[in-house]
Amino acid sequence: MKFKNYINVLVLIFVLIGCKQKEKNHAVANKDCIEKIIKTDDSLGTIRNYECEKISLSQTISNYANSLNNLDFTGCPEQFKTAFKNHEQAWRNMMVLTNNYPELRGEMHDLFDTIKTGKDSAAFNPLLKNIWDTWAIIEKEIK
Repeated sequence: MKFKNYINVLVLIFVLIGCKQKEKNHAVANKDCIEKIIKTDDSLGTIRNYECEKISLSQTISNYANSLNNLDFTGCPEQFKTAFKNHEQAWRNMMVLTNNYPELRGEMHDLFDTIKTGKDSAAFNPLLKNIWDTWAIIEKEIK
């Protein structure tokens, strides 16, 4: 009977060790996925910032948002994925306003500076704030 108890204790220890290893593997997979997404977004953001020198601001934003939509979030925490989807939607929401500027060309931040001080500033500024707010949530998820 004592031998059976000893075996049960060993089995329990191995199960617990296995669970801890699974948790560790899951955490590593989450971290790897997050790093991959952030690195890809950094590259996409660089393209986005300069693409609107040649094509419309709305098309640039659409290209960026579509690229975000196509990212592979396999292995990422659900909250991180949701935060990125909200960020993507914030960018799409901006297109409602940028559609009014089909001929505007230049680096994105310069174009945004032009719009935020122009006639559409009251509508533009909350949309831009939403982009930054959704990015802040992503940054919290990274940590």
